Amino acid sequence: MSKIFSENNKKEIQDIFKKMIDLAMKFYNDRNSTFKDDIEDIQNFFESYEWKLYTGLQTLQKDEYKGFALYKEFEEEEYIKFKKGRSAWHGIYIWFGVSRDDIYMRIVTKEEEKCNALLKMQKDNILDYKFEEKIDKFEEIKDRLFDVFLYLSNYINNLSKDDFKIIKDYNMMKNNTPLNQILYGPPGTGKTYHTIDKALEIISQKEKIQIPSKDDRKNRKELFDEYVKKGRIVFTTFHQSYGYEEFIEGIKPDINKTAENSQEVNYKIEKGVFKELCEKALDNYENSILNADELNKKIELKEKVENFLNWLLETNEPISKTKDGNFFVVDINDKTVMIYSEGVERFDGNFNLSISIFMELLKHHDEFNNAAEMFKKVFDRDYADRTHTYYFNLVKKFKAYEKQSTAKNENKKNNDNSLKPYIIIIDEINRGNVSKIFGELITLIEPSKRIGESEGLKVTLPYSGEKFGVPKNVYIIGTMNTADRSITSLDTALRRRFEFIEMMPDVEELEKSKYKDVNLKKLLEAINTRIEYLLDREKTIGHAFFIGIDSLEKLKNVFQNKIIPLLQEYFYNDYALINAVLNDNGMIFEDKKDDKYLQKKNLYNVDNERNIYTIAPFDDEIWNDIKTYQAIYDDKITNKTKNENE
Repeated sequence: MSKIFSENNKKEIQDIFKKMIDLAMKFYNDRNSTFKDDIEDIQNFFESYEWKLYTGLQTLQKDEYKGFALYKEFEEEEYIKFKKGRSAWHGIYIWFGVSRDDIYMRIVTKEEEKCNALLKMQKDNILDYKFEEKIDKFEEIKDRLFDVFLYLSNYINNLSKDDFKIIKDYNMMKNNTPLNQILYGPPGTGKTYHTIDKALEIISQKEKIQIPSKDDRKNRKELFDEYVKKGRIVFTTFHQSYGYEEFIEGIKPDINKTAENSQEVNYKIEKGVFKELCEKALDNYENSILNADELNKKIELKEKVENFLNWLLETNEPISKTKDGNFFVVDINDKTVMIYSEGVERFDGNFNLSISIFMELLKHHDEFNNAAEMFKKVFDRDYADRTHTYYFNLVKKFKAYEKQSTAKNENKKNNDNSLKPYIIIIDEINRGNVSKIFGELITLIEPSKRIGESEGLKVTLPYSGEKFGVPKNVYIIGTMNTADRSITSLDTALRRRFEFIEMMPDVEELEKSKYKDVNLKKLLEAINTRIEYLLDREKTIGHAFFIGIDSLEKLKNVFQNKIIPLLQEYFYNDYALINAVLNDNGMIFEDKKDDKYLQKKNLYNVDNERNIYTIAPFDDEIWNDIKTYQAIYDDKITNKTKNENE
């Protein structure tokens, strides 16, 4: 087990730093002085703790700090290394600087040190942690110098070796991720597959966490699923009947299930997937701009409200109405509280109150005389509806409950108020009517119009009448199949608000294929070259169809169930062209019809040059012949097969 710096060797470490200061001062006074023996003693000390020390005393200018670098060394090439350049040092190291007047200590690294250690340091703000004092006060400040060194060295010691491993795709994790992006390309290029990677990269970049490597798909998918469960990522698919009501909000029927034989249908406003995500993101954004005390008060209020509502539900405690009678809490969910009001026939006396509105009313400590006054001051509303008096009396009940409650809030922990990304993945975004689905919100998704930006906007929603905006921490990832619709025919308003990332077939991905009887790379290359010539590049075949093929049986199934149907769609069942794409390999063959049937109907003379093609039956042996697939990219096999058949 390696030695670690601790309080037990405090005096020894302080003496070492005093030696380093003396050495620097010696060099200040005489640039020609030698320090080889002195520095070797210091280096040996740190090496006994598996740390390296480098000093560049002789390379620095006269009035610069005399610097010492303490770092961990890794032999393997794939790890971050300490290097000395002409004008700077590179790597991750504790820098101890000495000038004529000051001593200085901090962790130093640069943005180009692309590893998880850097991401963690940025997240923990460790790079801002520093020590700076006057050199003539060494005896007074040596204890604090030791504490700082112990803290910084232990921080680095607690990082794993793999944290210093170079991240090859680090550029994808820089802070330039677009808020709105669409992955577009032909079928089978892995667009939906890569939305998981894109979502995790956004989270990794913004939260400075390490995600499993791309090769570790299982753990990547598990991590993705965790964020879906937390409500941080949602997935939806657009289609022709998908509308504003599913995406933003809409009116839905609500049959009263609490009253027996009730035939009254109530209608309620239900939130769509995008609005729900934006509300969660907005709550996080609002928390992120609060200080620790403000955040704790907000969380404390939320907990008090939960306890209060549960108490009302469990005890069936009556709440006095403004006029005669009472109302009761009969159900609670995370958004609303259902109440039953005595003596009210409409809706069988059942009403839903918004918990968020209730909490907003509680934040205002003014005393109100009536519901109209309360809603005017808090929400600037001049109108009143039937629920306002219930809110007014519920607030009064809460204040009475709060005075009587003896429960103490034990929540003194540091609550995380960092800004977190919330992500919606929209598969097949071009298959829906985007103008209809987004409605007035198409403007609000622009980066400059997000809540939290200087030009942030809110609109009034048509059904609920609520003010709504899209927070700056909401990310939209869409996918678009270019074989369905060309990118140029997309709604102009949509196109200018998204960044488009092209995903074309990548034949190099098939180099790793375990199936060697057929060269899948050449096969796909040949098919796509012909399709591009006959049609266009947007209707090529994606490499994903061939990923995982390790047997002739699987290759046959892909052709019968994926490739052939796709080619039929692309070429509108023109089998002559499909046959040309397949290089006349036998899957499509010319079907010789009996002339007597054509002559009888006088059809033969209409087009006696016409060739009729048919797909080989799926139980035909041609599908089980390796040469059938090799012939797609190898003309010699095609010609040989033709000659044999002739």
